[in-house]
Amino acid sequence: MYRRSVRSLAIAAALWLALAGCGAGSRPPQAQPTAAAAKSVTIAISSDEGTLTPFTNQTGYPGNNLVKLIFDTLVVVQGDGVTPLLAKEIRTTDNKVFTMPLRSGITWHDGKPLTADDVVFSFDFYKKNMEGDSAIDVRPVDSVTASGDTVTLTLKAPDPEFPRRILADMAILPRHVWEPVEKVSEAGSDKAVGTGPYKLTQYDNARGYTLTANPSYAMGKPKVETVKVVVIPEESTQFAALRTGEVHMSTRIVPPQQLQALQNQPNIGIVKGAEFASTLLAFNTTRAPFDRPEVRRALAKAIDVTDLVKTALLGQGTPGNPGFIHADSPIKPDRLAPVYDVEAAKGELDALGAKPGPDGIRVLDGKPMSYELLVQSTSTDRLRSAELIRDMLKAVGVEIKVNSLDPDSLDAKVWPDYDVRKGRNYDMSMWGWSAPVMLSSGSIAQLLASDPDDGSLNVVGFKNDQVDSIIRELTTAPTMEARTAAAKRLQTQIAEQLPFLTLYYRNGAYAFRKDVYSGWTWQNGSAVLNKFSLVEFAL
Repeated sequence: MYRRSVRSLAIAAALWLALAGCGAGSRPPQAQPTAAAAKSVTIAISSDEGTLTPFTNQTGYPGNNLVKLIFDTLVVVQGDGVTPLLAKEIRTTDNKVFTMPLRSGITWHDGKPLTADDVVFSFDFYKKNMEGDSAIDVRPVDSVTASGDTVTLTLKAPDPEFPRRILADMAILPRHVWEPVEKVSEAGSDKAVGTGPYKLTQYDNARGYTLTANPSYAMGKPKVETVKVVVIPEESTQFAALRTGEVHMSTRIVPPQQLQALQNQPNIGIVKGAEFASTLLAFNTTRAPFDRPEVRRALAKAIDVTDLVKTALLGQGTPGNPGFIHADSPIKPDRLAPVYDVEAAKGELDALGAKPGPDGIRVLDGKPMSYELLVQSTSTDRLRSAELIRDMLKAVGVEIKVNSLDPDSLDAKVWPDYDVRKGRNYDMSMWGWSAPVMLSSGSIAQLLASDPDDGSLNVVGFKNDQVDSIIRELTTAPTMEARTAAAKRLQTQIAEQLPFLTLYYRNGAYAFRKDVYSGWTWQNGSAVLNKFSLVEFAL
C-alpha cells in the first residue's frame, strides 16, 4: 500500500481543489435552498485510504465507510437493527443456521451477475485472508453452502450478534475478480469491483478518489451523481475549505471551538448524533512498569477525564466509562464510578515504593518514572488532552514527554501493519476505536483477548486468565441476555485492570454545505458517511 507524507497529502489536496476550479480565495455562494440531490459532492478525509478494497482501507472510519459505498453486504445496519440488502431475507430459528435467499437482478460493476457462489467464495476467502484494518473474522462459521440463489450458513455455535457483527460488515466479493489474488494487502484499485451504489472510477495519489453513481444499482437510486474525495490532513484547512465551498462535507467531527461559528453560517448544516468512537490512553502492558495493574491504576487515578472533556472538548463530549462501554451502547452497560482521585494516586504510588527523587520525579524499581506519550499530530483534541495528561501526571510526580507523530508513524509503533502479532513499541499512546467496535460485545472482546486470533485489536498486549475466561463465556453465549451479562462482567474487569483508560467520547457533529447537498443521515456506528445518506433505497 502506498502511503504518503502529511506534507505531500496537503499539497495534493491543494492541487486537486485548484484543478476543480475553486480557488482558496473564492467567496461562499449566497444562501440557497437545501439540496436533496446533487450532481457532484466533494468530501474531505484526513489521510489516504489506499485502493478502497475490503483489505486495503487504512481506517475503520472513514475508510471502511467509503469501501461500503462500493461494496455491498448481505444486510445493512439501519437504526438499532439490520435490514436485508443483498439477501432478500434472513431466516433462523436458533441463531446457528441462517438461510438467506439473494435478491435477483444484482450485477457487479463490470456487468457480471451476482451469484450465491460469490457469497460462498467470499466467506472462504475471508477465512484465508484475515488481514487489514477492517479484517473480518469468519472463524465462527462452520460451513456455507449454495443451492440456486439461496445461501445456507451454519455457525459452530449460536451467535445472536452474528447478523450485525459479521453479515452487516462483510463486503461480498466477486469470485471472478478476487480468486486470482494472492496478496490482499497489495490489491489494486482494479479490484474495487462491487455491487454497491458507487463505482470507483478514479484513484491516484495526487488527486484522491472519484466515485460515480452506479446506474444499475438494484436496491435503490443514488442521490448524488459523483462523489469526489479529497485528502486534507490538517483540521483547520478542512473546515476553511468547507466555509468557502471548496469542500461540501468534512468527515472530521467539528472542533468544539468552531461549532458555534459554523452553525451560524447560512449555507452550512450540522448533523449531530451519539458518537460511539472512543478516545483512550493506551498502556503498553508488555513493557514495565505498565505490565503491573497497580501502576496503571495509580496513573489512571491522577487523570481527570471530566476536565479533559471540559477543557479539550469545551464540554462537547462525554467522560469515558472506566469499563470502556458507552452508556448508550446496545449492550447497556452498568454505570461505573469514575477512577479519578489524586490523593489516592499519590498514596498508591507511595505504597509501590515510588518515592520522589531530587528533581521531584518518582523513582520506581530504581528507574525514574519518566515516560513517552505518543499523540496524533493531526488531532487537535488529542494534542490538547495529551498536554493536560502530562500536567496531571506531573502533579503526582510522574514525568511525561509528549511526542507528536503523524498518524502513519504512530500506527507503526502501536499497531504495526494492523497485526498485533508484530508487537508494539511505545510506553503510552493516545488511541481510539471507531464506533462499530462499541456496538457489539464480540468486537469489544477483541480488544482484550490474549490469543492474537481472538484479540486482533489488542494493541496494548494485555493478558489475563480471568478476562480470557469471561471472553470465552461471552463469545459462546447463545442469547443476547447472556452476552450482555458477560459483557458487564468484562467491563468491570476493564475498570479494575485498566489496560487502557477510556478518556472520552466526542459528541458527533459533522458539517456539510446544505446549499450543495443536504441528504446526510445519521446512523449509529457510521455517522453520516453511510449508504442511507447517498441512496434512495427501495428495500
